[in-house]
Amino acid sequence: MISQNLSSLATQAVHGVSDRPAGVVPNGEGTDWNQVSSLVQPKRTYNSLTTIRFMKHSDRPIYRPKEDLLGRAKFSLFLARAIDNLSIAKDGFVIAVTGEWGSGKSSVVEMTARYLIHLELERAGKPGEEETLGSLETLAEAYDLLKDRLAEFNRLELNFRMAQSEYRRELFERWLGNESQAIQADRYWTLLKRIEDAPRTIQIRFSPWLIAGHAELASAFLSEIARTLGEKLGSEVRDAFALLLQRLSEFAPIAGAGLDLATGGSTGKLLASGASLSGKIAARLTAGPTLDELRDRLRSALKKLPSRRILVIVDDLDRLTPSEAVEMVSLVKSLGDLPNVIYLLSFDQTNLERLLSEGTKLNGAEFLSKIIQYPVNVPPILGRGLARLLDADLTEIIGELDSSDAQRLGRTWYFAFRYYLKTPRDVRLYGNSVAVALASQRDFVDPIDLLLLELLRLHEPRIYNWVRENLDELTS
Repeated sequence: MISQNLSSLATQAVHGVSDRPAGVVPNGEGTDWNQVSSLVQPKRTYNSLTTIRFMKHSDRPIYRPKEDLLGRAKFSLFLARAIDNLSIAKDGFVIAVTGEWGSGKSSVVEMTARYLIHLELERAGKPGEEETLGSLETLAEAYDLLKDRLAEFNRLELNFRMAQSEYRRELFERWLGNESQAIQADRYWTLLKRIEDAPRTIQIRFSPWLIAGHAELASAFLSEIARTLGEKLGSEVRDAFALLLQRLSEFAPIAGAGLDLATGGSTGKLLASGASLSGKIAARLTAGPTLDELRDRLRSALKKLPSRRILVIVDDLDRLTPSEAVEMVSLVKSLGDLPNVIYLLSFDQTNLERLLSEGTKLNGAEFLSKIIQYPVNVPPILGRGLARLLDADLTEIIGELDSSDAQRLGRTWYFAFRYYLKTPRDVRLYGNSVAVALASQRDFVDPIDLLLLELLRLHEPRIYNWVRENLDELTS
């Protein structure tokens, strides 16, 4: 059977057998299904629209614990409880979630943030009406179905808080088309409103890789924090951030000054470096409070927040350029000692250390170790975890297999898949590829042969091209 030939080829590839056919073309072109269709035997049909809808966004993290097939939810809950009860955050604290690209760091961060909200909602229940984390997740799933519509209402400045509960429930039921879900969504909405004005942990998200150019990172970072905290913590904290931001903006005409400013460097150093400044700019730089004085004012305001903490989430630090990575990490360093502020960072440690080494010409590992106070690796993924993830994706794409195909798929996992699909991202990208391949086949295909062909196309293009070029010999 052709599937046995393909399994052999894939097994040779992963075990390093050197007798591959010579003269193959590297970096093969896209799949030519007019040729490949002769390889597969008619077996079952698939709806192309269904497979296209299945396609998962490769970089979209999960945030619902029930979507977790890798055992990360328990780890995320542990991290959320640690942040929720962190007493040493009074002097600032920096946590780093590390792992290789595609290992699921962002999903851990998303589930941690969700659990933090639910821990607060658990405390927000009135006597006799308490909710558990499990029941809150059920309520949240109903609420998630309509939160986009609620966001639209907020943009229209329609006052839901003042709306009568009967009308709100009726509106939710109209949106959801289900009375039970409407009741659950309304309950979750009510609990959210109870903690809205005075949450124990205020979450702020910042995506530095969305900012165009490193010169704006410092201003954008402080602006996002100031905007969010000004709504929650009152005028003193808002004004302290505003003054620091205003002072920082006065340095904007100096190209490349962001790192020096963020780390508290003096203007004297910048002027001595030969920067050309107009008299008006120079006057602004040498007048008024220093950055250190403004930071001290901000520290004083933040110390007055009893039982409150700020969680600043910065994901994908390793997506930045070397200079941007240095500036962002330096910002965290300079603001990492603010009282009651916790940073939750996520990155591939090896890659970020390399970026820092390139950007500073120093030892990146040492540079980073002086800033991170609690590094934690995402849990390792066992082979069974990835097998479950792949099985869930393939079941959604292909459907249930008969016993013969199921056995073939099991052998294929053992001899091929497990050597190539090593991270959740690998599995998701492979699932997308299979979905597209099926969508392009409007007739009959053999599912296991197709799965192997797609694996070869993605990970062993030279072997895949050889298969295309030798179809007659393989099928004779």
